[in-house]
Amino acid sequence: MVTLVLGLMAVISPAKYLDLLPGEVREALNGVIELLNRAFDGHWLPNDLGDAAYYYIRNRGKMIRPTLVLLTAYSLRGNVGNAILPAASVELIHIASLLQDDIMDRQMVRRGVKTPYSIYGPNMAMLASDLAIAKAVEYAIRSGDNDIVFELLNASIKLAAGQGFEMELSGKDSITIDDYMRLVYNKTAALIESSMVVGAYSVGVKDPSTINVLRDVGRNVGLAFQVRDDVIDYQNLDPGNPMVFDDEVNIVKILIKEGLDMASSIARARSMVNELLDNAVRGLSGLIDGSNVLIKYINLLRI
Repeated sequence: MVTLVLGLMAVISPAKYLDLLPGEVREALNGVIELLNRAFDGHWLPNDLGDAAYYYIRNRGKMIRPTLVLLTAYSLRGNVGNAILPAASVELIHIASLLQDDIMDRQMVRRGVKTPYSIYGPNMAMLASDLAIAKAVEYAIRSGDNDIVFELLNASIKLAAGQGFEMELSGKDSITIDDYMRLVYNKTAALIESSMVVGAYSVGVKDPSTINVLRDVGRNVGLAFQVRDDVIDYQNLDPGNPMVFDDEVNIVKILIKEGLDMASSIARARSMVNELLDNAVRGLSGLIDGSNVLIKYINLLRI
């Protein structure tokens, strides 16, 4: 129970994540935020479109994906400053996915505040997502590394596939764990996986063995992140987000339909989170010291 409370504190308090970061990484994260805050400077935008485009930049969350970019670069002993542009690109891809998700789910509230969809309407939210994608591509190109560009383009394709698959699964009674894992990999884990890979690319680390390890680590962290969110959403533990809807794909609901009672389903989902994180930490232990801040950061996701 204590672990669940600590995990929940981290969910609703971004400071719990930031407290772990070394000064060099914090400085780089501030650089990412500054870059995002002026992302559309120099472009004329109608007022509502500009406000919609900047909405999730100004009402930012925990910045987990860009932080993973920076922490990976730091843990591989590279110049973290070189990871700022890729980290900003990753966050803009994530923001574009949030804007699109709001439209598709008709989401009125996220993180305890109204969504751009609810304030400016679906058309402005859609155009704002276009702007975020365009600027993400620009930042990736400006990083000067085509491997980063192609990695993030590929992650974006997976995101779209995941969104489409979620629409196919929504409301179905016969969703399997394999369906769920395919959905979560594409919709959530793929971008987290790519965050760690581009963190390595940004500091010149490209040997296939290291990249493959980071892919495995990122995939496990991304899957754990979504299962964890599903548990929190199912139990309505985060007052900033609405509870699960009837047609929503959620691991706890799937486990219940497979025959477990509610308490056992929640316990199994929590166990899945920690098993996935164990896999991630084991993978990293071959690359970096076990006391490294990246491992500590990942362990914050435990429930």
